[in-house]
Amino acid sequence: MAHLHDSGYKYLFSHAELVQELLEAFAPPGVSALLDYTTLRLENGNYVTPAMKPRADDLVWSVELQGRRIYLYLLLEFQSTPDDTMPARMLQYVAALYDHLLRSKAVNPAEGLPPVLPIVLYNGDARWRQSSELYDLIRVHPQVLKPFQPRLKFWLLDQGAFAAAELEDMHRVVAAIFCFEHTPDTAAAKRAIRNLADAVAHSPFKQRIDRVVTRWIKHRLQRKMPGLAVPDAEELTKGMEMLETNIDRWEAQAIAKGMQQGIQQGMQQGEALLLQRQLTRRFGALSAMHLASIAAATPAQLETWGDRVLEAKSLDEVFGETRH
Repeated sequence: MAHLHDSGYKYLFSHAELVQELLEAFAPPGVSALLDYTTLRLENGNYVTPAMKPRADDLVWSVELQGRRIYLYLLLEFQSTPDDTMPARMLQYVAALYDHLLRSKAVNPAEGLPPVLPIVLYNGDARWRQSSELYDLIRVHPQVLKPFQPRLKFWLLDQGAFAAAELEDMHRVVAAIFCFEHTPDTAAAKRAIRNLADAVAHSPFKQRIDRVVTRWIKHRLQRKMPGLAVPDAEELTKGMEMLETNIDRWEAQAIAKGMQQGIQQGMQQGEALLLQRQLTRRFGALSAMHLASIAAATPAQLETWGDRVLEAKSLDEVFGETRH
């Protein structure tokens, strides 16, 4: 599902400050404290896997850990359901990264290959319960073969698995972004946006990330709430009151529109049932084809057929294009 959503996240995590935020809040325990964030460097993420498929949607960063450079493979996974084969996919991507580093002579194999931390950022509604270890995908085999089986494990960030209160308590920009992504209604969305604005305002990187986050939230709001009037403010910490007002107006208009659609649908259903009763009284039980025609009819068709019932001598005269 690599569409606008993925590109929006790629835009966010192409900024070192937000990658640092992500790792400080969500990296495997003990990792963040070892990283020198001043050395974060965005690497070329356009690799070709052994299956000859280019990887351009993911992000690869490198950073120094205890004086040695390691690589962070950030895979943006925005499909609706978890992928059982993700460990095997990640093995290909990490292998492609190593192949690139060796071919470009970015590393000296005599000194050993650099460690890689594979991270899967998953945003689907269904919770990810599949294993993150490649070895778990391999069918049962004799113990003698165990040493020869490939091993790889990725670090999973299942955004929807975090409770909203847990994310709010972190007071982190990335946590607030995750919280916004899974808001069930406009009230929760407004609260999440306020938390996001507050997190940005108190971030040590405010000057560098405010406009970045603002552009992203505008993009997401226009996707989640089509037709919403988004303020022109270039900073999320400004224009919050106007944005909340606009969200309230959008919700009111959406409810009114929904009610109107419901009224129209109810009226149409009523007309269809009335026509069905009239036809049954005049011509007896209706065939499945006639019932299907009534169910699929437009309001104009129902009105036309209803007028014909009074004088028609057969069902053909009611449903026919011309009257005899």
